[in-house]
Amino acid sequence: MISLRWNITGSLAVVLLQLGYTAYTARAVDAHAYGAYAVTLTVVPFFGYFANAGLSACVLRCAHLTLPFVRAARRLGMISGVVCFLLVEAVAPVFGSFFHMPELTLMTRLLACVFLVQPSANVTVTAMRRAGAAPMAVLTETLGQTVGVATGAALLVCGWNPFGLALAQPVAAAVALAAGTAWLARRPPPPGPRVRARDLLAPSGFMTSHSLGQFVTNNIPLWASGRLLGAGAAASYSRAYLFTGMLLTFLYQGINWAVTPLLAERRAEGLAGRDVQRTLCAASAVAFVGFGITAGIGPAVLRLLLGPGWESAVALVPVLSAAAAMTLLCYCGGLIDQVRSAPRALLGTLSATVVATAAGVAAAAAARSLLLVAVAAAAGQLVGHSVQLVAWRRAGLMQAGAALRMHGVHLAVGAALGGAAALGSADRSPAVALGHGLFAMVPVALGCVLLRRRIPAFTVAVATGLLGSRGSRTSPLPSSAAMDPSDRC
Repeated sequence: MISLRWNITGSLAVVLLQLGYTAYTARAVDAHAYGAYAVTLTVVPFFGYFANAGLSACVLRCAHLTLPFVRAARRLGMISGVVCFLLVEAVAPVFGSFFHMPELTLMTRLLACVFLVQPSANVTVTAMRRAGAAPMAVLTETLGQTVGVATGAALLVCGWNPFGLALAQPVAAAVALAAGTAWLARRPPPPGPRVRARDLLAPSGFMTSHSLGQFVTNNIPLWASGRLLGAGAAASYSRAYLFTGMLLTFLYQGINWAVTPLLAERRAEGLAGRDVQRTLCAASAVAFVGFGITAGIGPAVLRLLLGPGWESAVALVPVLSAAAAMTLLCYCGGLIDQVRSAPRALLGTLSATVVATAAGVAAAAAARSLLLVAVAAAAGQLVGHSVQLVAWRRAGLMQAGAALRMHGVHLAVGAALGGAAALGSADRSPAVALGHGLFAMVPVALGCVLLRRRIPAFTVAVATGLLGSRGSRTSPLPSSAAMDPSDRC
């Protein structure tokens, strides 16, 4: 539980920091320039999946963390990062020409500097988490993000606009790598057998390919917006997507860091349907309730952050909140399939999501509608999660009907909270709308408290000991349910 709390607290701090940075850059950088930067943020990370090579996932899921293992992972990350840096520097002009954005070339070359430090930084911070030093890992990441954001803002103030934006991430990664390396030097992992860098390529290769497929799927809508509808449309989509995406990253990281080690341990005894059901229940509640609230209150928050002139971005928030909710479910479902070693299920989900998203974006592009592009993103993830439910039913892990009933209850709660917030904030100035929206959710929240025993997530939280309950103290849990994070994280 201590690890989970630190991870959530650190992720929340980074989200708040990024929101403040977003509010500043929305006023300091014009929409066209930010559109070019938004495209850069999708082009460069595409190569980042090759640079990171799935190494963080290997470190997080390794049975025993040793010093040779960490050194081999860092070495491989450094080599792959240099290769990707040189490749991006060479092809940067191609991207600028393709998207008809001349400033994209320099943006891409600057942001590519992140490859020189980010892979090693990711391995280092993940090793700290795997070693049980979650507080220090969180502080290291937060320190890096703070220094990176401050550097980017300082460069913009000094007049290097908009290119100062591109250096925030490289600086953040460099600071995290330096701090993490210093910590590992003082508290190195235990010694172990020699590990060669090429020994990590095979297990990390599949996860790299799968993550790359997810990345492409998620960015198809933005690429279509920039290529077919222009930089202004890309800027609007990216602002709304970044807003919902920060919350998505925050929630998914918390679930991943807490659930994956527990599921990995359960796999040794035989992953049971109850483990899958409880993991999906937690993801369902977080997705539908969290993003239901975001859909209702998010437009007022984004109006307050961005200021005037971003109405098209604000209009996308409810739809992209739905897309983020389905993405979170797909990602958490992917964690289950990864732990149970079901590559065919992972590929089936990814293929269905890619095809559905591409088809939806093609239809939206024909209609030249940015809103339909966002709808296509949500529809693609919905199809992907449906494929997951079918695969789990065939494997005997979970009945689709039980999952749909669970989703239905959580969706109703999220829709009620979001709807109340939307009604309370309608036709008001941003600051007033935010206050009224939050106040309007209070009666709904009280109703949910009174009916909490009818909400699946509450039942699971009590059963697993995350919430205190008289019954949970007197009734022993079966072995497949006794997953106390305080014993393992």
